[in-house]
Parts: sequence; C-alpha cells; structure tokens
Amino acid sequence: MEFVRAWEYCVFVLVAVLGLLQLVAAVNGLKGMLFIRNRPVTVLLSLAAVVFAFWWFFYRDDRLNTVMRRTGLEGAQQFTVFCWTTFAALVATLVVASLLNLLVYRHRADDPEERREGVYQLRYVSWFEALREAIKRRGEGRAGTHHQG
Repeated sequence: MEFVRAWEYCVFVLVAVLGLLQLVAAVNGLKGMLFIRNRPVTVLLSLAAVVFAFWWFFYRDDRLNTVMRRTGLEGAQQFTVFCWTTFAALVATLVVASLLNLLVYRHRADDPEERREGVYQLRYVSWFEALREAIKRRGEGRAGTHHQG
C-alpha cells in the first residue's frame, strides 16, 4: 500500500499555487508578479501548471480512489504543509518576478501613475521596487520629523 508523503503534497500545492498566482496576476494585469509578460502564454502555462499538479498528485497513481481514502496526511499535518507551501509559493513568486523584472525586463517606474502605494503598485513595478519605495518613503517621513523643532 502506498502512502502519501508530505513532500509529495508539498510539490502538488507549490506547483498549483504558483500556477494560480500567475493566472491571477495575468488576468488582473499585475505585471510586477508575472514571470512571463505575454498574457496569453502566461494564462496557458498557468492553467497547464494547475492541471498538471492535480493530474500528478491525484490521477497518476490513482490516489483519488485508493490511497487518499485509506492513507493520507492527517488534518493538522495537511493544514501545516498547505499553509507553509502556499506562503513559500507567494514569496517565490514575488522574488522570482522581481528578479526577472530587474534582470530581464529592466523596467523602472518613472511614471507618477506607477508610484501608487499598496498592492496596486504590482500593476506596474516588481515587489522589490515597491518595497524599496516604501522604505524610502518611511525614511523620508522620519527624517522630516527629526529636523522639526
């Protein structure tokens, strides 16, 4: 009898969540989160990643009908792996997209429209750039308060 291992569930969640995050970013025009800037290609590859993850985890070894019903991860174990893997997929998406934006696309946010705050910045700039801007604004705010008085 085959057992579902935590690493297998982790790979399944990671691939599915990465695909889903790319799909959401493509549909909503969040360029700062995209690995590939071609929208139709990103949508197609994202859907393929999600479908592949489900096929690999459930149907490849017929886990849905046999293994998952008899032996699987315990609820707390599954919840913990899911949460940490989803968080890792989000961090990986932000870091990889930021590095690609910096090294491949070489985009700089010079347009005032691109200087919005919050998650809206990801429509135009990478997470690294948005984080740098937030730190810069915070530093400017503190510097202004120290010189008064």
